Amino acid sequence: MSKKTKKKKTLKLNNVLILLVLISSIFLIYHILLLGPIEPMIRYCMIGGIIFINFLFFLLKRKKKKSIAIMMMILFILINIIGCYSINKIYHIIDTINKNKIVYASSLITLNKNDIENINDVSQYKIGMIDDTLSVDNYIIAQEIIDENHLENDNEIVTYSDLLAMLNDLYQEKIDLMFVSSNYDVMFQNTEGFENISNDVKVIIEKDKTIKKETTTAASILGNSNKIKPFSILLMGVDSEKDGLKKNAYANGDGLILITFNPETLNVTMMSIPRDTYVPISCRDNQKNKLTHAGWFGTDCMMQTIENVFDIDINYYVKVNFKGVVGIVNALGGVTVDVPKKLCTDDSNRQGQVCIEQGIQNLNGEQALVLARNRYDLKLGDIDRGYNQQLLLKSLLNKLTEVRDVNTILEVLETVSNNLDTNLTTEEILSFYNIFKDILKSRQYQSNGDFLNITQLKLNGINKKIYFQNLNSNLWCYLLNEDSVKSISKEMQVNLNLEEENLIKTFHFSP
Repeated sequence: MSKKTKKKKTLKLNNVLILLVLISSIFLIYHILLLGPIEPMIRYCMIGGIIFINFLFFLLKRKKKKSIAIMMMILFILINIIGCYSINKIYHIIDTINKNKIVYASSLITLNKNDIENINDVSQYKIGMIDDTLSVDNYIIAQEIIDENHLENDNEIVTYSDLLAMLNDLYQEKIDLMFVSSNYDVMFQNTEGFENISNDVKVIIEKDKTIKKETTTAASILGNSNKIKPFSILLMGVDSEKDGLKKNAYANGDGLILITFNPETLNVTMMSIPRDTYVPISCRDNQKNKLTHAGWFGTDCMMQTIENVFDIDINYYVKVNFKGVVGIVNALGGVTVDVPKKLCTDDSNRQGQVCIEQGIQNLNGEQALVLARNRYDLKLGDIDRGYNQQLLLKSLLNKLTEVRDVNTILEVLETVSNNLDTNLTTEEILSFYNIFKDILKSRQYQSNGDFLNITQLKLNGINKKIYFQNLNSNLWCYLLNEDSVKSISKEMQVNLNLEEENLIKTFHFSP
């Protein structure tokens, strides 16, 4: 090969590598910019460095020692590719936490003892259906199933305004079948009289429908310079046998914690709301019912109902699958909790029993789930369970500040992404990096390990039986103490900088 030919090939390779360096650099800069509020000065310095290196390679193109330049360009391209892959992986996981699509599902169910086995058997029957035309799974998909299978031709469609009334009529055999969300087992398994619904009924036909999620209206928590403002967030637990939230099960109120956070003072207020709290349901013309039933009509209904009761604007929600707690705790290597008493319940698959002892101990995922789920062994039932859920949440936050291993962080993020849904945007989630950094700094000066000033608020009230006309029976409900509601509302508004704190300015002392 002549020197001239060799020189031309080297020049051609050089030009190709320069182009690849430029393309890979552009991609890396794009991915760095995706990180938004995270360390802006460092990111801009990195971008400046990448541009400078590209300029150097362009200058080296004209030098004689092109072989060294070629090796350096190949190495730089590889670094760019690895950087793009790493940032993209983390960003994709965080981006999927906010589920932009919801898979709704509707089922046509009947009692197990009925002879109906498939949709072809459905003839000359009474079929119950909710009359809420805005409900995707209880009405829209149900109507599609009716139209596709011509069920209205030789069956009687009976409409209801209340899900429990319809389910009660199915059990009383006043109707033969009914349309309901495919999450009916999660929805009704804690409702008196329907605890064994998964064994009592069978599914005749089911249909899914994927719909883009409507963004819940909320003022952004990001202020000037991407600084987070005080905000409130509703944590909702979904108790499911299945891993993940792909079907975005309605939050049934099995765990409801209203949290306010002030990033300036690192003050947190946490209040557990009993699922049986008797309140006006905002999306049902403010008719009073158990708070857990608001979850049957969607996340917005649950949020608006709680907002009206406590006079607090809820900025965001976080919906968590309880089964995902198992994976998160295991990824962190367990959490240390002071368990108030011995508790036992079934495991995450609802099969074998798992027990935890009283006292300070390191809990694995299955044991942590016992603490979050059990309420029947507790004196105050759901009220004590809410307190235990707060203990677990506090321990999880503490453990997260100890994580330094990248693989552990990725494992936690992947588990969270699969088992959590929120209306926080990706940029807002990334902005928590700065808060986390402040927390780590403050922790250096905390001898007791409590890096956040957490105030656990207790909601007072009484248990009382209320007559439900749709069920023709009395059910236990939790009636809130109005003074307690006002006091808690005031405490949360102070933490959100919406009201000034009333300081005690007088002092009296008597021997």
